[in-house]
Amino acid sequence: MTFSVLGPVRVRGGGAVSALGRSQRRGLLGFLLINANKVVTMETVIDALWGGAPPPSARAQIYSGIHAIRRELRALGLDEVASSRGGYTLRADAATLDLALFEGYVRQAGAGQPPEQVVRSLRRGLALWNGPALSDASGAYVEAVRVHLEETRLGCVETLIDAELALGRHDHAIGELRRLVAEHPLRERLHAQLMLALYRGGRRIEALDLSRDLRRRLVEEHGLDPGQAVTELEQAILRADPGLAPPPNGSVTATPGGAPAQLPADTTDFTGRDRELVQALSALAGPRGSAPPICAITGPPGVGKTVFAVHAAHRVRESHPDGQLFVDLRGADSRPAEPDEVLAAFLRALGVDGRRIPEAREERSALYRTMLAGRRVLVVLDNVTDESQVKPLLPGAGTCSVLVTSRRRLAGLGAPTTVELLPFDGEESVELLGLIAGSARVAAEDTEAREVARLCGGLPLALRIAGSRLAARPHRRIAELARRLADEQRRLDELSYSGLGVRAGLDLAYQALGEAERRLLRRLAFLDVPEAGPWLAVAVGGERPADTEETLERLTDIHLLRVAGVDGTGQIRYGMHDLVRTYCRERMAEEETADMAVSVVSSAARHLLRLAAEARSADRGHDYYARLAGELAVAVDERTVRHAAEHAVNWLEAEAATVHGVLRQTEAHGLFDEGWRIALMGGWLYDIRCWAGEYRKILTIAYRMAEKSGDRRAQAIVPALSAELGVLAGALDEAARTLASSERIFAEIGDEHGLAEVWRMLVTLERTRGEHTVALRRCERIRETFRVMEDHSGEAHTLRCVGQIHLVEGRVPEALRYLEEALRVAGRSRGGWKRLNTLYWLGEVYLRVGRAGEARDAFLKVAEAADRVGDFTGGAFARLGLAHVAIEAGERRQARTLLAAALDHAERSELALVLCKIGLAVGEALARLGELARAGETIERVLPGIDGLASPPMRAEAMALLARVREGRRVARV
Repeated sequence: MTFSVLGPVRVRGGGAVSALGRSQRRGLLGFLLINANKVVTMETVIDALWGGAPPPSARAQIYSGIHAIRRELRALGLDEVASSRGGYTLRADAATLDLALFEGYVRQAGAGQPPEQVVRSLRRGLALWNGPALSDASGAYVEAVRVHLEETRLGCVETLIDAELALGRHDHAIGELRRLVAEHPLRERLHAQLMLALYRGGRRIEALDLSRDLRRRLVEEHGLDPGQAVTELEQAILRADPGLAPPPNGSVTATPGGAPAQLPADTTDFTGRDRELVQALSALAGPRGSAPPICAITGPPGVGKTVFAVHAAHRVRESHPDGQLFVDLRGADSRPAEPDEVLAAFLRALGVDGRRIPEAREERSALYRTMLAGRRVLVVLDNVTDESQVKPLLPGAGTCSVLVTSRRRLAGLGAPTTVELLPFDGEESVELLGLIAGSARVAAEDTEAREVARLCGGLPLALRIAGSRLAARPHRRIAELARRLADEQRRLDELSYSGLGVRAGLDLAYQALGEAERRLLRRLAFLDVPEAGPWLAVAVGGERPADTEETLERLTDIHLLRVAGVDGTGQIRYGMHDLVRTYCRERMAEEETADMAVSVVSSAARHLLRLAAEARSADRGHDYYARLAGELAVAVDERTVRHAAEHAVNWLEAEAATVHGVLRQTEAHGLFDEGWRIALMGGWLYDIRCWAGEYRKILTIAYRMAEKSGDRRAQAIVPALSAELGVLAGALDEAARTLASSERIFAEIGDEHGLAEVWRMLVTLERTRGEHTVALRRCERIRETFRVMEDHSGEAHTLRCVGQIHLVEGRVPEALRYLEEALRVAGRSRGGWKRLNTLYWLGEVYLRVGRAGEARDAFLKVAEAADRVGDFTGGAFARLGLAHVAIEAGERRQARTLLAAALDHAERSELALVLCKIGLAVGEALARLGELARAGETIERVLPGIDGLASPPMRAEAMALLARVREGRRVARV
């Protein structure tokens, strides 16, 4: 044997053994060996090794790996890897590959072979194993292949033991079975084999004790009873059934029986689902073909899949007069039902003598299809694990119909109709509550009933439990149940009644998951965010991006997560049902330490800082705030970083709820350094979107964390940002006091960059007050600081302010010179927003010097950019500029339309300073158009806001303009 994958990946030749050095290289060789003698393309190999998220160097790594494998093989005297048709082929005949040898022995032990042949072949095949398959290889494909091969191996072990028992070697099998049962304590088939071996060895009490131990373990750990096979064997042992003797040799024949009627009772309070029911009934009662129609029902735990399937089955019962078969395949259990067991039960229901049922699955399935041929039977397969569990149970006759329920989307089943059940809406939820608890009672407390429905998340199982609790306590008010459900820590306790429980169902689903899936689910639930993008899952899940995305898809397939939609950046958002979230938070509290909870929040916060800083830098340049964020940011994969930068404003808007949620949790868990920095990252979004109220709330939280952090930079910059917002809202005096305090702190600690930021804010304050000389002196000082710090954004902003002051005071050439320089400096910055701001003011200068075409182009660029990101402030000023261009061109109607739009955008900005400035400018423009009445109304409307700003220059300008308008109207009347 040359090649081995059933254990470590190894190559043997010339008396030597090679392990190929690196695990990834072993993964590449393992994939070639699993596909031995087939051409595997480069794309196939890339997908196998990296699972859909390959690094840029993937092809280069594969070329290098193939070269290394060929070198190793040649050193061992082998030349087995060939290039062909855009791919690679590893030549290995069955005698040189342990997997091929194993599969050959399994085929030799196939259906119809005598027990001696089965034992001989399987012993040889199992001897080839040397540990878990591909045990030292890495690659995205490895785990799935390893699990599949291990399940195949274990199935062969069970088949081998069946053959040993058939040969009367029960005493020989007992020792091996005890070891296997200890290794697989919940595998019921092994327990049944050991019970049978013990019974045949005259150890009846031990056999029954084994059965009772299994039942106790299943009940205690999972709240389940053993499956049908174990239960029937236990009963047979108790009555010393002669059928437990070794079966005689000979062929098996089947005797047709009566029509089975296994459907559970229908639900009397079935509610809603009209559209879904039409889908299912149409599929089951539609035209017949050569294959049986299959309808798959899917949805999250507790959504009512079984209730729906049973109701639909009863609706089509009359069209299936030859019987209805029903089985719970226990898909949510750690030990799902084996198809072999189900086939045996179905065959008995169809009239086959139990002693005549074949041992091999393939033979049972063939007999089952034979029994159903030409008969009109409905087969309901409830709670399916996956496609492999279903396929042996599908009839071959087109006269039969199949109804399947599963938490998974069974894409590989080929079902032409899939019905996805979602939680009820509010009206359906209240209707179901009324049917169970009493319609009059629910109507009398309608508001409270709707609150109960909301807290149940529209989940039918939760609603049924809530309704049953109300029905059992007619003296209790619905408001009391609503109050108890509102306590998240008690909610799942309340949603349990008379054997029904939301927690129990969720626990089954949770325990069936792998550790990576459980970890990601509970940590996402722990975060106080309504939806999550893949980057956040990577931040808290601890896996590579490709593995995390695969985990997210698996959790979505089984409805523990849902795709909430695609955000404005094209990023998938994943959501979680409220009750799933509540359950997973319980698991987080029980399974992870308090320190780990803090670590989860910290990782989320630092990933958020990294990406938000990248988005901010792409829009505003790498300024002081991005640098502060970078002090705590962590490494993030390049694709995610690039995505945040490319979408900038839209990315942070999509993550606004994440910013709020993570910010709150950083404060709650004492992560103050991360928290106040997150608040700084959000500021520019709220500036562009004009969400001043939301930004104030964020800064309030940030202020508390800045104080607790002990970081004096935080204690200076956070209040300064609040003051800057206060300037825009008109609170100039209070802002001046706060900025003076921040100025002192930055001066004391020697943070020149932070000091320049505060001075930049003071310039805005001074310009608002009309203190232009002071503002100009300050600009000259801070421009040099920004230049030294290579903060091109800050430098461009300062130059623009100087240009604006010169323009306001009528020094047009100076304004043009400074603004053109500001535009050049802004071009050095990564962010483009400062350039657009400068471009607007250049448009104003162009208007003054008669370059109307250039002015229009500038204003149009600003308007388009502002509209693209939803910046009402930028949009207001751009439309004001375009209105001025229209006035100069004599386009009066166009000018009036643009002025109205500018005023509308200013009002939507909800910023007092912006509204007052735009209002005054619109009033002046309307006066130039001769619209004196509208001009006066506009100025009077913004006067109270101007008074609130405490800006003497703006007040004087407004009053002078209003006086001219009133005089004009008086003259016109005369």
